[in-house]
Amino acid sequence: MAPMTPNPTPTLRHRLEYGTFLLLEGILGRLPWATVQAVGEATGLLFYLVDPRHRRIVRENLRFADLGLDEAQTRALSRACFKHFGALFVGLLRLRRATPEELDRWIKVEGLEHFDAAQAGGKGFIQLTGHYGNWEAIALAQSRHGRTLDVIGRELDNPLLEPISNGFRTKFGNRVIFKDGAVRESLKSLKAGRGVGFLLDQDALTMGVWVKFLGQWASTFGTAGTLATRFKLPVLPVFSWPNPDGTITVRFEPPFEVPVTGDAAEDVRVATQIMTSRIEAQIRKDPRWWFWMHRRFKTRPSAGHPLPPSLLSQE
Repeated sequence: MAPMTPNPTPTLRHRLEYGTFLLLEGILGRLPWATVQAVGEATGLLFYLVDPRHRRIVRENLRFADLGLDEAQTRALSRACFKHFGALFVGLLRLRRATPEELDRWIKVEGLEHFDAAQAGGKGFIQLTGHYGNWEAIALAQSRHGRTLDVIGRELDNPLLEPISNGFRTKFGNRVIFKDGAVRESLKSLKAGRGVGFLLDQDALTMGVWVKFLGQWASTFGTAGTLATRFKLPVLPVFSWPNPDGTITVRFEPPFEVPVTGDAAEDVRVATQIMTSRIEAQIRKDPRWWFWMHRRFKTRPSAGHPLPPSLLSQE
């Protein structure tokens, strides 16, 4: 695990956030799961009403994506998105205090044999997911079942909350790789035969490779593709989603390998496209559960970050 950078001295804002967290967790962390979910959905709807900025981002993303939605469907899906993420984030307060038996009731894990198959090769693997469903529940549930991995993440800005966040993520044996030095630490994990988890659906600014995502060009981090092609690693997709009864399904899909031709740059792009397409396929099954509040299409092809010639024909 990469060493954590020294935390800054807590500010008044940090202390207020910490106090608010303790208060909310003290109340919500003891309520029944169904009640917490209902409170979370109501909180999400409240933010839908009072947060015009993120409401606008969600609608713009939905209109920009190739989903074929009319305006009424766009607005309905926007409300569903806010409800879902309200339930997700409020639910984390309850999941942090959950017993192993409660986790087994609330999170249903399928396809663990695919995790075992990816790990059986002994050379490490890429665990692929996105900001879809409840990605924190994925890592928590699989480690509860003894399938631990190393997850790349960033430290929270609040130094009082960071130890709480890190403790939650590592509760059953997962390890967090912090973004500073992530490549070096990922190589160590892979060499030890461990899986490294990537959420591959964030805008990479001018540092990314161009892939098609929901019908648009999207700048995407190429680290997972680089590791998969350089070391010929299996890629293990896993996704989660909420069910009508309040439970969460976590499903591992069969691992696959990406093609390697010897053209390093093109191999990375193709691998990143294949992995992105798997995330897109899951989103298209039910768009309600993806994080539409993120400005995924912020970076556009430009003179400073153009499409490569091989992709211009796809414009």
